[in-house]
Amino acid sequence: MQSRLSWLPLAAVIATALAFMFPPWQPAKIFPDSHSYLNFALSAEARGSATFAFGRPPVGFLYWSLLGTSGYAVYVQTVLSIVCWSVLGWVTLGTAGAVFAAALAGSLWVAMWNYTVLSEPPTLSFGAATVAATLVLGRRWSWPRFALWCVCAFIFAGTRLENPFLVFPLFAALLLWHRAHWLPLGMAGLALAAMFVVFGILLDKQNTNWQYRMTNLVLTRFFNDQELAEWFFARGLPREESLFKWKGQLLAASDPRFAPDTPEFQRWLEQDSRAVYLDYLTGVDPHRKVLQSMDVLTSRGNGHHYYLVGIALAGREDQLVPFFDAVRLPFRYWRWLAVIPVVCVVLSRRVRFADVFALAYLVGVYVTTFIVYHADTGEMERHMSLIYMLYRMAPLVALAGALERILAWGRRRWPEPAHTDPTVAA
Repeated sequence: MQSRLSWLPLAAVIATALAFMFPPWQPAKIFPDSHSYLNFALSAEARGSATFAFGRPPVGFLYWSLLGTSGYAVYVQTVLSIVCWSVLGWVTLGTAGAVFAAALAGSLWVAMWNYTVLSEPPTLSFGAATVAATLVLGRRWSWPRFALWCVCAFIFAGTRLENPFLVFPLFAALLLWHRAHWLPLGMAGLALAAMFVVFGILLDKQNTNWQYRMTNLVLTRFFNDQELAEWFFARGLPREESLFKWKGQLLAASDPRFAPDTPEFQRWLEQDSRAVYLDYLTGVDPHRKVLQSMDVLTSRGNGHHYYLVGIALAGREDQLVPFFDAVRLPFRYWRWLAVIPVVCVVLSRRVRFADVFALAYLVGVYVTTFIVYHADTGEMERHMSLIYMLYRMAPLVALAGALERILAWGRRRWPEPAHTDPTVAA
């Protein structure tokens, strides 16, 4: 009975959050990008050849096919978001963690995506669910917990191309901790890797996503950094006079005049750009740029107004924005969160899964930030939405191991009294 009642505080937190955040009836908002999730593929006439789900991972199309775009979709996404983030806070730091996470999930910069048809709603919700399922499975192995982790991880990794970069460090922590179960974990890991290869590499080459992203990078980042531009010029990026006219234009690749105006650049895009850019990303400079920009990258941006137009909010989201802003640690302090699990291990002379999990989580957040930052310069605020949340949840994750030790010490110090049947004693 006591173990069942222990969930009551979490249920109370979720119910309270939903009472404040439950949205008025309205259909989910459709954007130009939404059609790539609502349709299996563009017609061959529109693209030259039909491609599965526009080259995107499959979960987005399946998710919206199941959910639809009516007001029920907004309801489901709101409930999913509050529940997943509250549970993550609960499994890391108990009731206080659940309150903290529910407040974050109810804030405008997270809740706004529940009203939209984009990849952000399932990414945010199942990102939290995957992190929580990892911690639950790591603490104690069971087949139902493993099945839950697989469901969450595959939905999350199959929603957006950069999502697997958070899953893989968490998977590594599980594989390290549950070495006795290496076979089922290994099979799940191979399946995740295969899905990434198919949708992140093979199918991605069949569409123009790379060309759009690389064009944005060249025109709006490389050309604004003379040293970086020279590095790419030395490796084949053409000094095409007509290309410089498009400097700073974020959506130049979608302009029908751009490709005919820049033939040398188009050849470089098709033939050499992938290899050159991947070579650049293996160096030190990309990390230096990310580290220098972390405080900006992990702050909520101002590019969300376009997504909010025409949406009827529940009315409480704005009230939590100051809280959302206030709980972000500056990076010079955030990076020292990794010391907490190390200190816990040293002082207790025992390693717990929560310690390994915290380090994997911090690595995963940084790696995902690195990938998002270097993948494109367009809609950075939107694509960083998950990072905003993961960055703010990191202190709770880092303290999870400390809380486990405090609770274990309390149970040893004040054990529960034994319950005996007085009739038997008599």
